[in-house]
Amino acid sequence: MFIGWIRKKSFSLDLEELNSHVAIDKALITKTFEKNSSLCFGAYKEDKLISFISAIELPESVLINNFYYIKETDSDIKTRLMRLLLNNLSQETKPILFMSNKDEKELLKDFNFNEYAKFKKAVYSGGAVFNFSNATAKSINNENFLPVMATMDKKAFNEDRIEYAKSILLKQSSLVLSTEYGYQHSYAINKSIIKISPWVMSSAAFSDAEKMIRGVIYHRGLKKILAFIPSDVEEITNLYKSYKFDLGDEYSLLYLNSKPSINLEMVYAF
Repeated sequence: MFIGWIRKKSFSLDLEELNSHVAIDKALITKTFEKNSSLCFGAYKEDKLISFISAIELPESVLINNFYYIKETDSDIKTRLMRLLLNNLSQETKPILFMSNKDEKELLKDFNFNEYAKFKKAVYSGGAVFNFSNATAKSINNENFLPVMATMDKKAFNEDRIEYAKSILLKQSSLVLSTEYGYQHSYAINKSIIKISPWVMSSAAFSDAEKMIRGVIYHRGLKKILAFIPSDVEEITNLYKSYKFDLGDEYSLLYLNSKPSINLEMVYAF
């Protein structure tokens, strides 16, 4: 067993091997690796990559944006990987954020992570019926979305995430819908799954948010669509429910170090 920095020469093949055992977000992993490979670590067993973890440093926070492992990976290996990443972050004040499932939440108690908010994994598999006109499509097809993102992200996350959007978020498969009151970014994880991440709206822009959920279903609805949404914001959960998203698995947004300041009423997808 080897746990350490990623092997650069065989990285592409190693990812394919890992993807054959667990569904991973290859585009996000690759962009993260290209941005800063020093915050990418893996566990190798018999020369095969069985687990991967990475983080991205933002202006006011750090986001652990990938944590994948094959089913048979034991808790000791996951713990060692997380410890290795945290030891290399050298961040004692910035909030370190991680969206965890139940098992990972239990694992991270030993690292003194705290829960910031509860989330649900919302999944659309078809079934919503609605009208989607050309006028609606034009009203949310704002190509100049970066200024909107800068404004909305500052209000929602209290930091400028434009560089993060340009270098990590935007991919060949990206679809960005926006108005002056917010934006929604979605992209393909693989041939059958679309992820909405992130989606940020002004608190009073429910009608625009409804147009955007119709838009992503209209453009992407032949595939499964998923998003991580704040459980306790009724307006947001009700919107997803009304368009036949299933709100199933429970997640938690965890933080280490200082507590972040996030306006969850603006975060329609994390």
